[in-house]
Amino acid sequence: MRRLIRKSLGLGWTAAGMVLAAGVLGSSLLPSRSQAAVFTLPPAGGSLIGQDQQIQAQASDTLLDLARKYSVGYWEIQEANPKVDMWLPGQGTNITIPGRFIVPQVPYKGIVINLPQHRLFYFPKPRRHDQPIVITYPVSPGEGDFPTPVGETRIIRKVPHPIWIPTAHILKAHELAGDPIPKVWPAGPDNPMGQWALETTLSRGTIYIHGTNNPMAIGMSVTHGCVRLYPEDIAALFPVVRVGTPVTIVNEPVLAGLQDGELYLEVHPPTSSNHVPAPPDFDRISQIIDAAIGKNVVAIDWDKVRQVATQANGIPQLVGIEADYNPPGNPPGTQQTQQTQPTQQTTLSAPHHSGSESAGAT
Repeated sequence: MRRLIRKSLGLGWTAAGMVLAAGVLGSSLLPSRSQAAVFTLPPAGGSLIGQDQQIQAQASDTLLDLARKYSVGYWEIQEANPKVDMWLPGQGTNITIPGRFIVPQVPYKGIVINLPQHRLFYFPKPRRHDQPIVITYPVSPGEGDFPTPVGETRIIRKVPHPIWIPTAHILKAHELAGDPIPKVWPAGPDNPMGQWALETTLSRGTIYIHGTNNPMAIGMSVTHGCVRLYPEDIAALFPVVRVGTPVTIVNEPVLAGLQDGELYLEVHPPTSSNHVPAPPDFDRISQIIDAAIGKNVVAIDWDKVRQVATQANGIPQLVGIEADYNPPGNPPGTQQTQQTQPTQQTTLSAPHHSGSESAGAT
């Protein structure tokens, strides 16, 4: 797809940390400022970031309004609030804003996108003596006949106010679906690419990370292979990402992380399944847990593992406790008091085990 190139903006991080470009650009261009989650990277070996928030809905709110306000995706807000009406939560209804994520186990550099997680993670290069941070946004990747390619690429162009010229197969797909689209979409608020686009080398340069004119679908798999963000999120990301930034796209529906003596498991439905959970592959899940545990000895609640894998709701959940974990700063021999313990039968696991080794498993 060809695009119109214009001079990019020169905004960036501040000495104090970061300024989201949406705030710099101002309300004249954006409906709201980006609420991207910005976290200090966990200590070596850790991969769980963030925390959930509890808020109360206003009478005029929908869950999708709240999802966009707090920069979470469609499925994320729905899974975190399964008993809440999507369109009419109601005045004073307690709403969970999901904010915990397990970062994929890949090198922490540039941009990392995990397709089943519907999440983009950006790792700015830290300045000297600064603590490394990670910034995360919900995204919409490709679906069906238009999957987002998995692999390593890089940003090769920054395109403000892009013109969209759909490829022949996109035009044909829309025509066959009875939804013909123009051969050229001018820049502007109705452009499906939004106001900002980052071109990659994938599919001969036709795969972009860009905005959208349909923010309600962010967090679902709905694109023709590109990766979409909320308009305010791409406006924040666009100025600070340089040409040449590496991009790693992975397909990891199962993530595990051992942090501060606690083992968490996060499982998502496959990207191509329209959010329908797949039958759990417990051998693969066991391998991923093994990799997260390393040489540590952990009491794992395998019944909880099975529950998390079967539900596949994308929410990180506690499934194990490290044996004799002692937090930094505690006197030697002092064990951590766990407030949340696995409540079902457990088994001690060192580096190698399988799901069939669970105590009391059926």
